[in-house]
Amino acid sequence: MPDDSAITNVSDTAMWVATYRAMESERADALFHDPFARLLAGERGKKIAATMVYPRVMEWILAIRTVAIDRLIKDTISLGIDTVVNLGAGLDTRPYRMDLPEGLHWIEVDLPQMIQYKTEKLAQEKPVCRLERIAADLSDAPLRRHIFERIGSECRNALIITEGVVPYISSRDAAALSEDLFAVPSFSYWIQDFRQGGVQRYSSRRLRRLFKDSPFRFDEVDWLGFFTKQGWTIREKRFSAVESERVNRRLPFPFSVLMYVMPRKTRERLIQGNGYVIYAKPSVKA
Repeated sequence: MPDDSAITNVSDTAMWVATYRAMESERADALFHDPFARLLAGERGKKIAATMVYPRVMEWILAIRTVAIDRLIKDTISLGIDTVVNLGAGLDTRPYRMDLPEGLHWIEVDLPQMIQYKTEKLAQEKPVCRLERIAADLSDAPLRRHIFERIGSECRNALIITEGVVPYISSRDAAALSEDLFAVPSFSYWIQDFRQGGVQRYSSRRLRRLFKDSPFRFDEVDWLGFFTKQGWTIREKRFSAVESERVNRRLPFPFSVLMYVMPRKTRERLIQGNGYVIYAKPSVKA
């Protein structure tokens, strides 16, 4: 029988992440509430999460990532965004759970099986804004460009989101994706989560085994610099550790203690190595 706890493709990671969003939502001190996460994650997501190394740290990472990117999205929408394009959207439910402008056009792009699964699960729910889903394999470059051109022709000022996407693609593919996004005049901003130093370098052997069928491939040491070389400028960046202090959700013990006893330079490097960034085109006014 197939192992329900195994990650066999990148779509399985969406169920794993949804499980952690459900766990956070059920806490008394929840940083956000995702009432659909448990439904979407299902038993498979729960089983995958149960196999993870350092589960409390994983829960912390994904909770902080969610609340930080929620905040960045709100900040960017305040700049006059009329469209949000969530690439590799997975089981994200922001168009249902966030306080968004009713007229905002939110577009989710993901693999056909993921789009079908999500559409069926949320068939009875109503999004808070105008929601569109596009079933497409973003590794198909001609199809991707066609989709980007169509969306770009229909909006004035768009925000792109690739939450948890870049680690799974190669540097070459990341550069091609960046180039295609940059080529669309109305694509103004791009939100990513980042990890300086390479996503593979600090992954444990057990974690690499768990993700062997969906491995981390992007391994640029200077993640932020990689995309500025593509023409993007950094409008804002926030570090995971700083964001966790802001929301009063510190690293779980014993990692929280280790952060304070390690040498200052090492601690600073770790703090500045993980976070979230909004890129903008140089032509976009602050």
